[in-house]
Amino acid sequence: MIKAYSKFLDKLETVEKIFLGITVAIMVIVMIYQVILRYCFASANSWSEELARYIFIYDVMIAAAIATRKNAHLQVDFLINLLKPKVKCLFTIGATIAGIVFLGFLFKYSLTLCQTAASNISAGLKISMSVFYACMPIGVVLMILTSIEVVLKNIAQIQALNKEEVSGK
Repeated sequence: MIKAYSKFLDKLETVEKIFLGITVAIMVIVMIYQVILRYCFASANSWSEELARYIFIYDVMIAAAIATRKNAHLQVDFLINLLKPKVKCLFTIGATIAGIVFLGFLFKYSLTLCQTAASNISAGLKISMSVFYACMPIGVVLMILTSIEVVLKNIAQIQALNKEEVSGK
């Protein structure tokens, strides 16, 4: 079961990375355009700055899901690395489940934010703000999916450690 789930997440991560590659390129092009327009022609437009900002926010939320899967978020792991492997797995499972609970609350409130912002229009792009705020529930769902994999892999690792203990005795 976990192998099929991991393969699904591998494919999803590939899509996320393609999305990130395209949007980072667009963001860089838009920012260069904005700098040239501002400093070479003493003119500026509001949509380019806004677009770059919102693309960046989407990219952060998508990349956070990839970082969750790879356990690459900023953390102080000095004490965790001192623990025995089984205790380390249990600690990781507990912390990840706590994170999933937090993400559940964040998802609920981010949906409310999207609904509330639906009537607001962005100043430069003239698009509903709910499109931009949708990065929160999208990123949260992706982080929950990857967090579930982290929990499942740690459970599998505990089971493997238990089998080693039984066969080793």
